[in-house]
Amino acid sequence: MKKLISVALSLCMTAALAACGGASSSAPAAPAASSGSQAPESSAAASAAPSMTLRFATDSSEDYVSTVQIYKFADEVAEKTDGRIKIEVYAGGQLGEEKACVEQVQMGSLDFTKSSMGALTSFNEQLNLMSLPYLFKSEDHLWAVMDTDIGKNLLASMESTGLKGLCWLDAGSRCFYATKPLNSIEDFKGVKFRVMQSSIYSDTVSCLGAVPISMSGNEVYSALQTGVVDGAENNIPRVIDMSHNELCDYLIVDRHNIMPEMVLVSANAWNKLSAEDQAVIQECADHLQENMIAAWLDTENAALEALAQGGMNIVTPDEATIASFREAMQPVYDKYGTEYADLVTQIENTPY
Repeated sequence: MKKLISVALSLCMTAALAACGGASSSAPAAPAASSGSQAPESSAAASAAPSMTLRFATDSSEDYVSTVQIYKFADEVAEKTDGRIKIEVYAGGQLGEEKACVEQVQMGSLDFTKSSMGALTSFNEQLNLMSLPYLFKSEDHLWAVMDTDIGKNLLASMESTGLKGLCWLDAGSRCFYATKPLNSIEDFKGVKFRVMQSSIYSDTVSCLGAVPISMSGNEVYSALQTGVVDGAENNIPRVIDMSHNELCDYLIVDRHNIMPEMVLVSANAWNKLSAEDQAVIQECADHLQENMIAAWLDTENAALEALAQGGMNIVTPDEATIASFREAMQPVYDKYGTEYADLVTQIENTPY
């Protein structure tokens, strides 16, 4: 009996030692104190970084040009993080209209969104600069300016609001369209235009002799149907995206605002990311901006062609007509542009 007990104890001790030996061999070996080399920190950090799902909301439709590029951004982030970071895209205003999404990102209940300058001015008054009418001479001029410290500083200025500006998106140029002919400044007298919830847009319309009516984008179609408004202003592809060409027969390509949209990330979400993951997302955001610029021109040209084929009357004003619009905007510059006078001069003098 004693021999049997002794054999059993020996077997148990052997099994225990084998188990301990197996556990130690699966664990990473600690670097020797005398060694000057160690495993790459980035690889270790990447393997230890947690998986996460982030949400990106946009009020644009699934097939809108910016949404298509946002999906590519999400795919690139997933690829570069080996699937650890998944970005779910919610298009078509599923999570709210533009300003509501910015508020959610600011509170940290949403991770990403993109927004026009008009909606962002209530969060950051510095962005009123971008809404000054006829500030940029062309899109080439815009992107030349955005590549300078002016554009970089405007992105950085969002951090004081609990938001981080990641990059810019090409949003084309904003033009007026209506149920009534728009050939010259005289045609604007008394016309009711929907504008974004921004005082500078309201004043821009008022300076043309028209009547500004603020409302969210998803209310405009019914407002056009019922005559609450006679027209609106937006970039050209957006007219089709929101089906406003079904109700408005007249478009004037005055390009009163050439300005980008901004991609925003919640400071709360950003600060939870490792430095390595922050670098990856920023790199992908830079690619998003580049891709969007490349995609926009073709999209706008295709939209103009589609609108013309659909029977919309499209007017491209001559230089004298544009000059009359610009002259009418002086009160807007006097009210909103004084504190940006130096920046306005820098922008005007930026080569492109």
